[in-house]
Amino acid sequence: CADAREIPVEDNSVSLVVTSPPYVTSYEYADLHQLSALWFDFTDNLPQFRKGFIGSSANGMTESIFKIGSKIGEEIVANLRNRKTGKADEVTKYFSEIRDSFLEMKRYLKKGGKACIVIGNTSFKGVSVTNAEVFVEQMQNIRFKIYRVIKRIIPSKILPQTRDPKTGRFTSSSNSNKTLAYPFEYIIIMERI
Repeated sequence: CADAREIPVEDNSVSLVVTSPPYVTSYEYADLHQLSALWFDFTDNLPQFRKGFIGSSANGMTESIFKIGSKIGEEIVANLRNRKTGKADEVTKYFSEIRDSFLEMKRYLKKGGKACIVIGNTSFKGVSVTNAEVFVEQMQNIRFKIYRVIKRIIPSKILPQTRDPKTGRFTSSSNSNKTLAYPFEYIIIMERI
């Protein structure tokens, strides 16, 4: 129950980070984890619990403090806003908060330390959301370099994998007019320089 933007470790003390952050335009992760959070006494206040999740629509950040740190990310947000998808603010928050977690990684990773991040690209109402490319650009802009990028087909999952192209909502995979939400994922391995 820690925050990836404030890891309680010393500067330059970690050699390897392996993570899979939440996927933007996917689910409210707090909603998926609320039962286990209550069951294991991680929280007794669900509204407050929701605010701590990266990219959550409940976290109350104001746009004036967002810094995406990626031209690709800024273009995605502009496209979402131009298409009136209703997701531009959420994606702005998400990219900004992910960048904050990368800045934190930079703080605690040793020089030459690696960060392995598993993430998928998606599209929402016809707008391509290239998370992997945004992440790489964000990390390069704060002095990481690409060590390796691996692209793989996402194995079968329990949660719905398809979206209705008009609404952007997840739908049954039996729908004939479907768009795969996350057909591939990338394992991005970045090195702190």
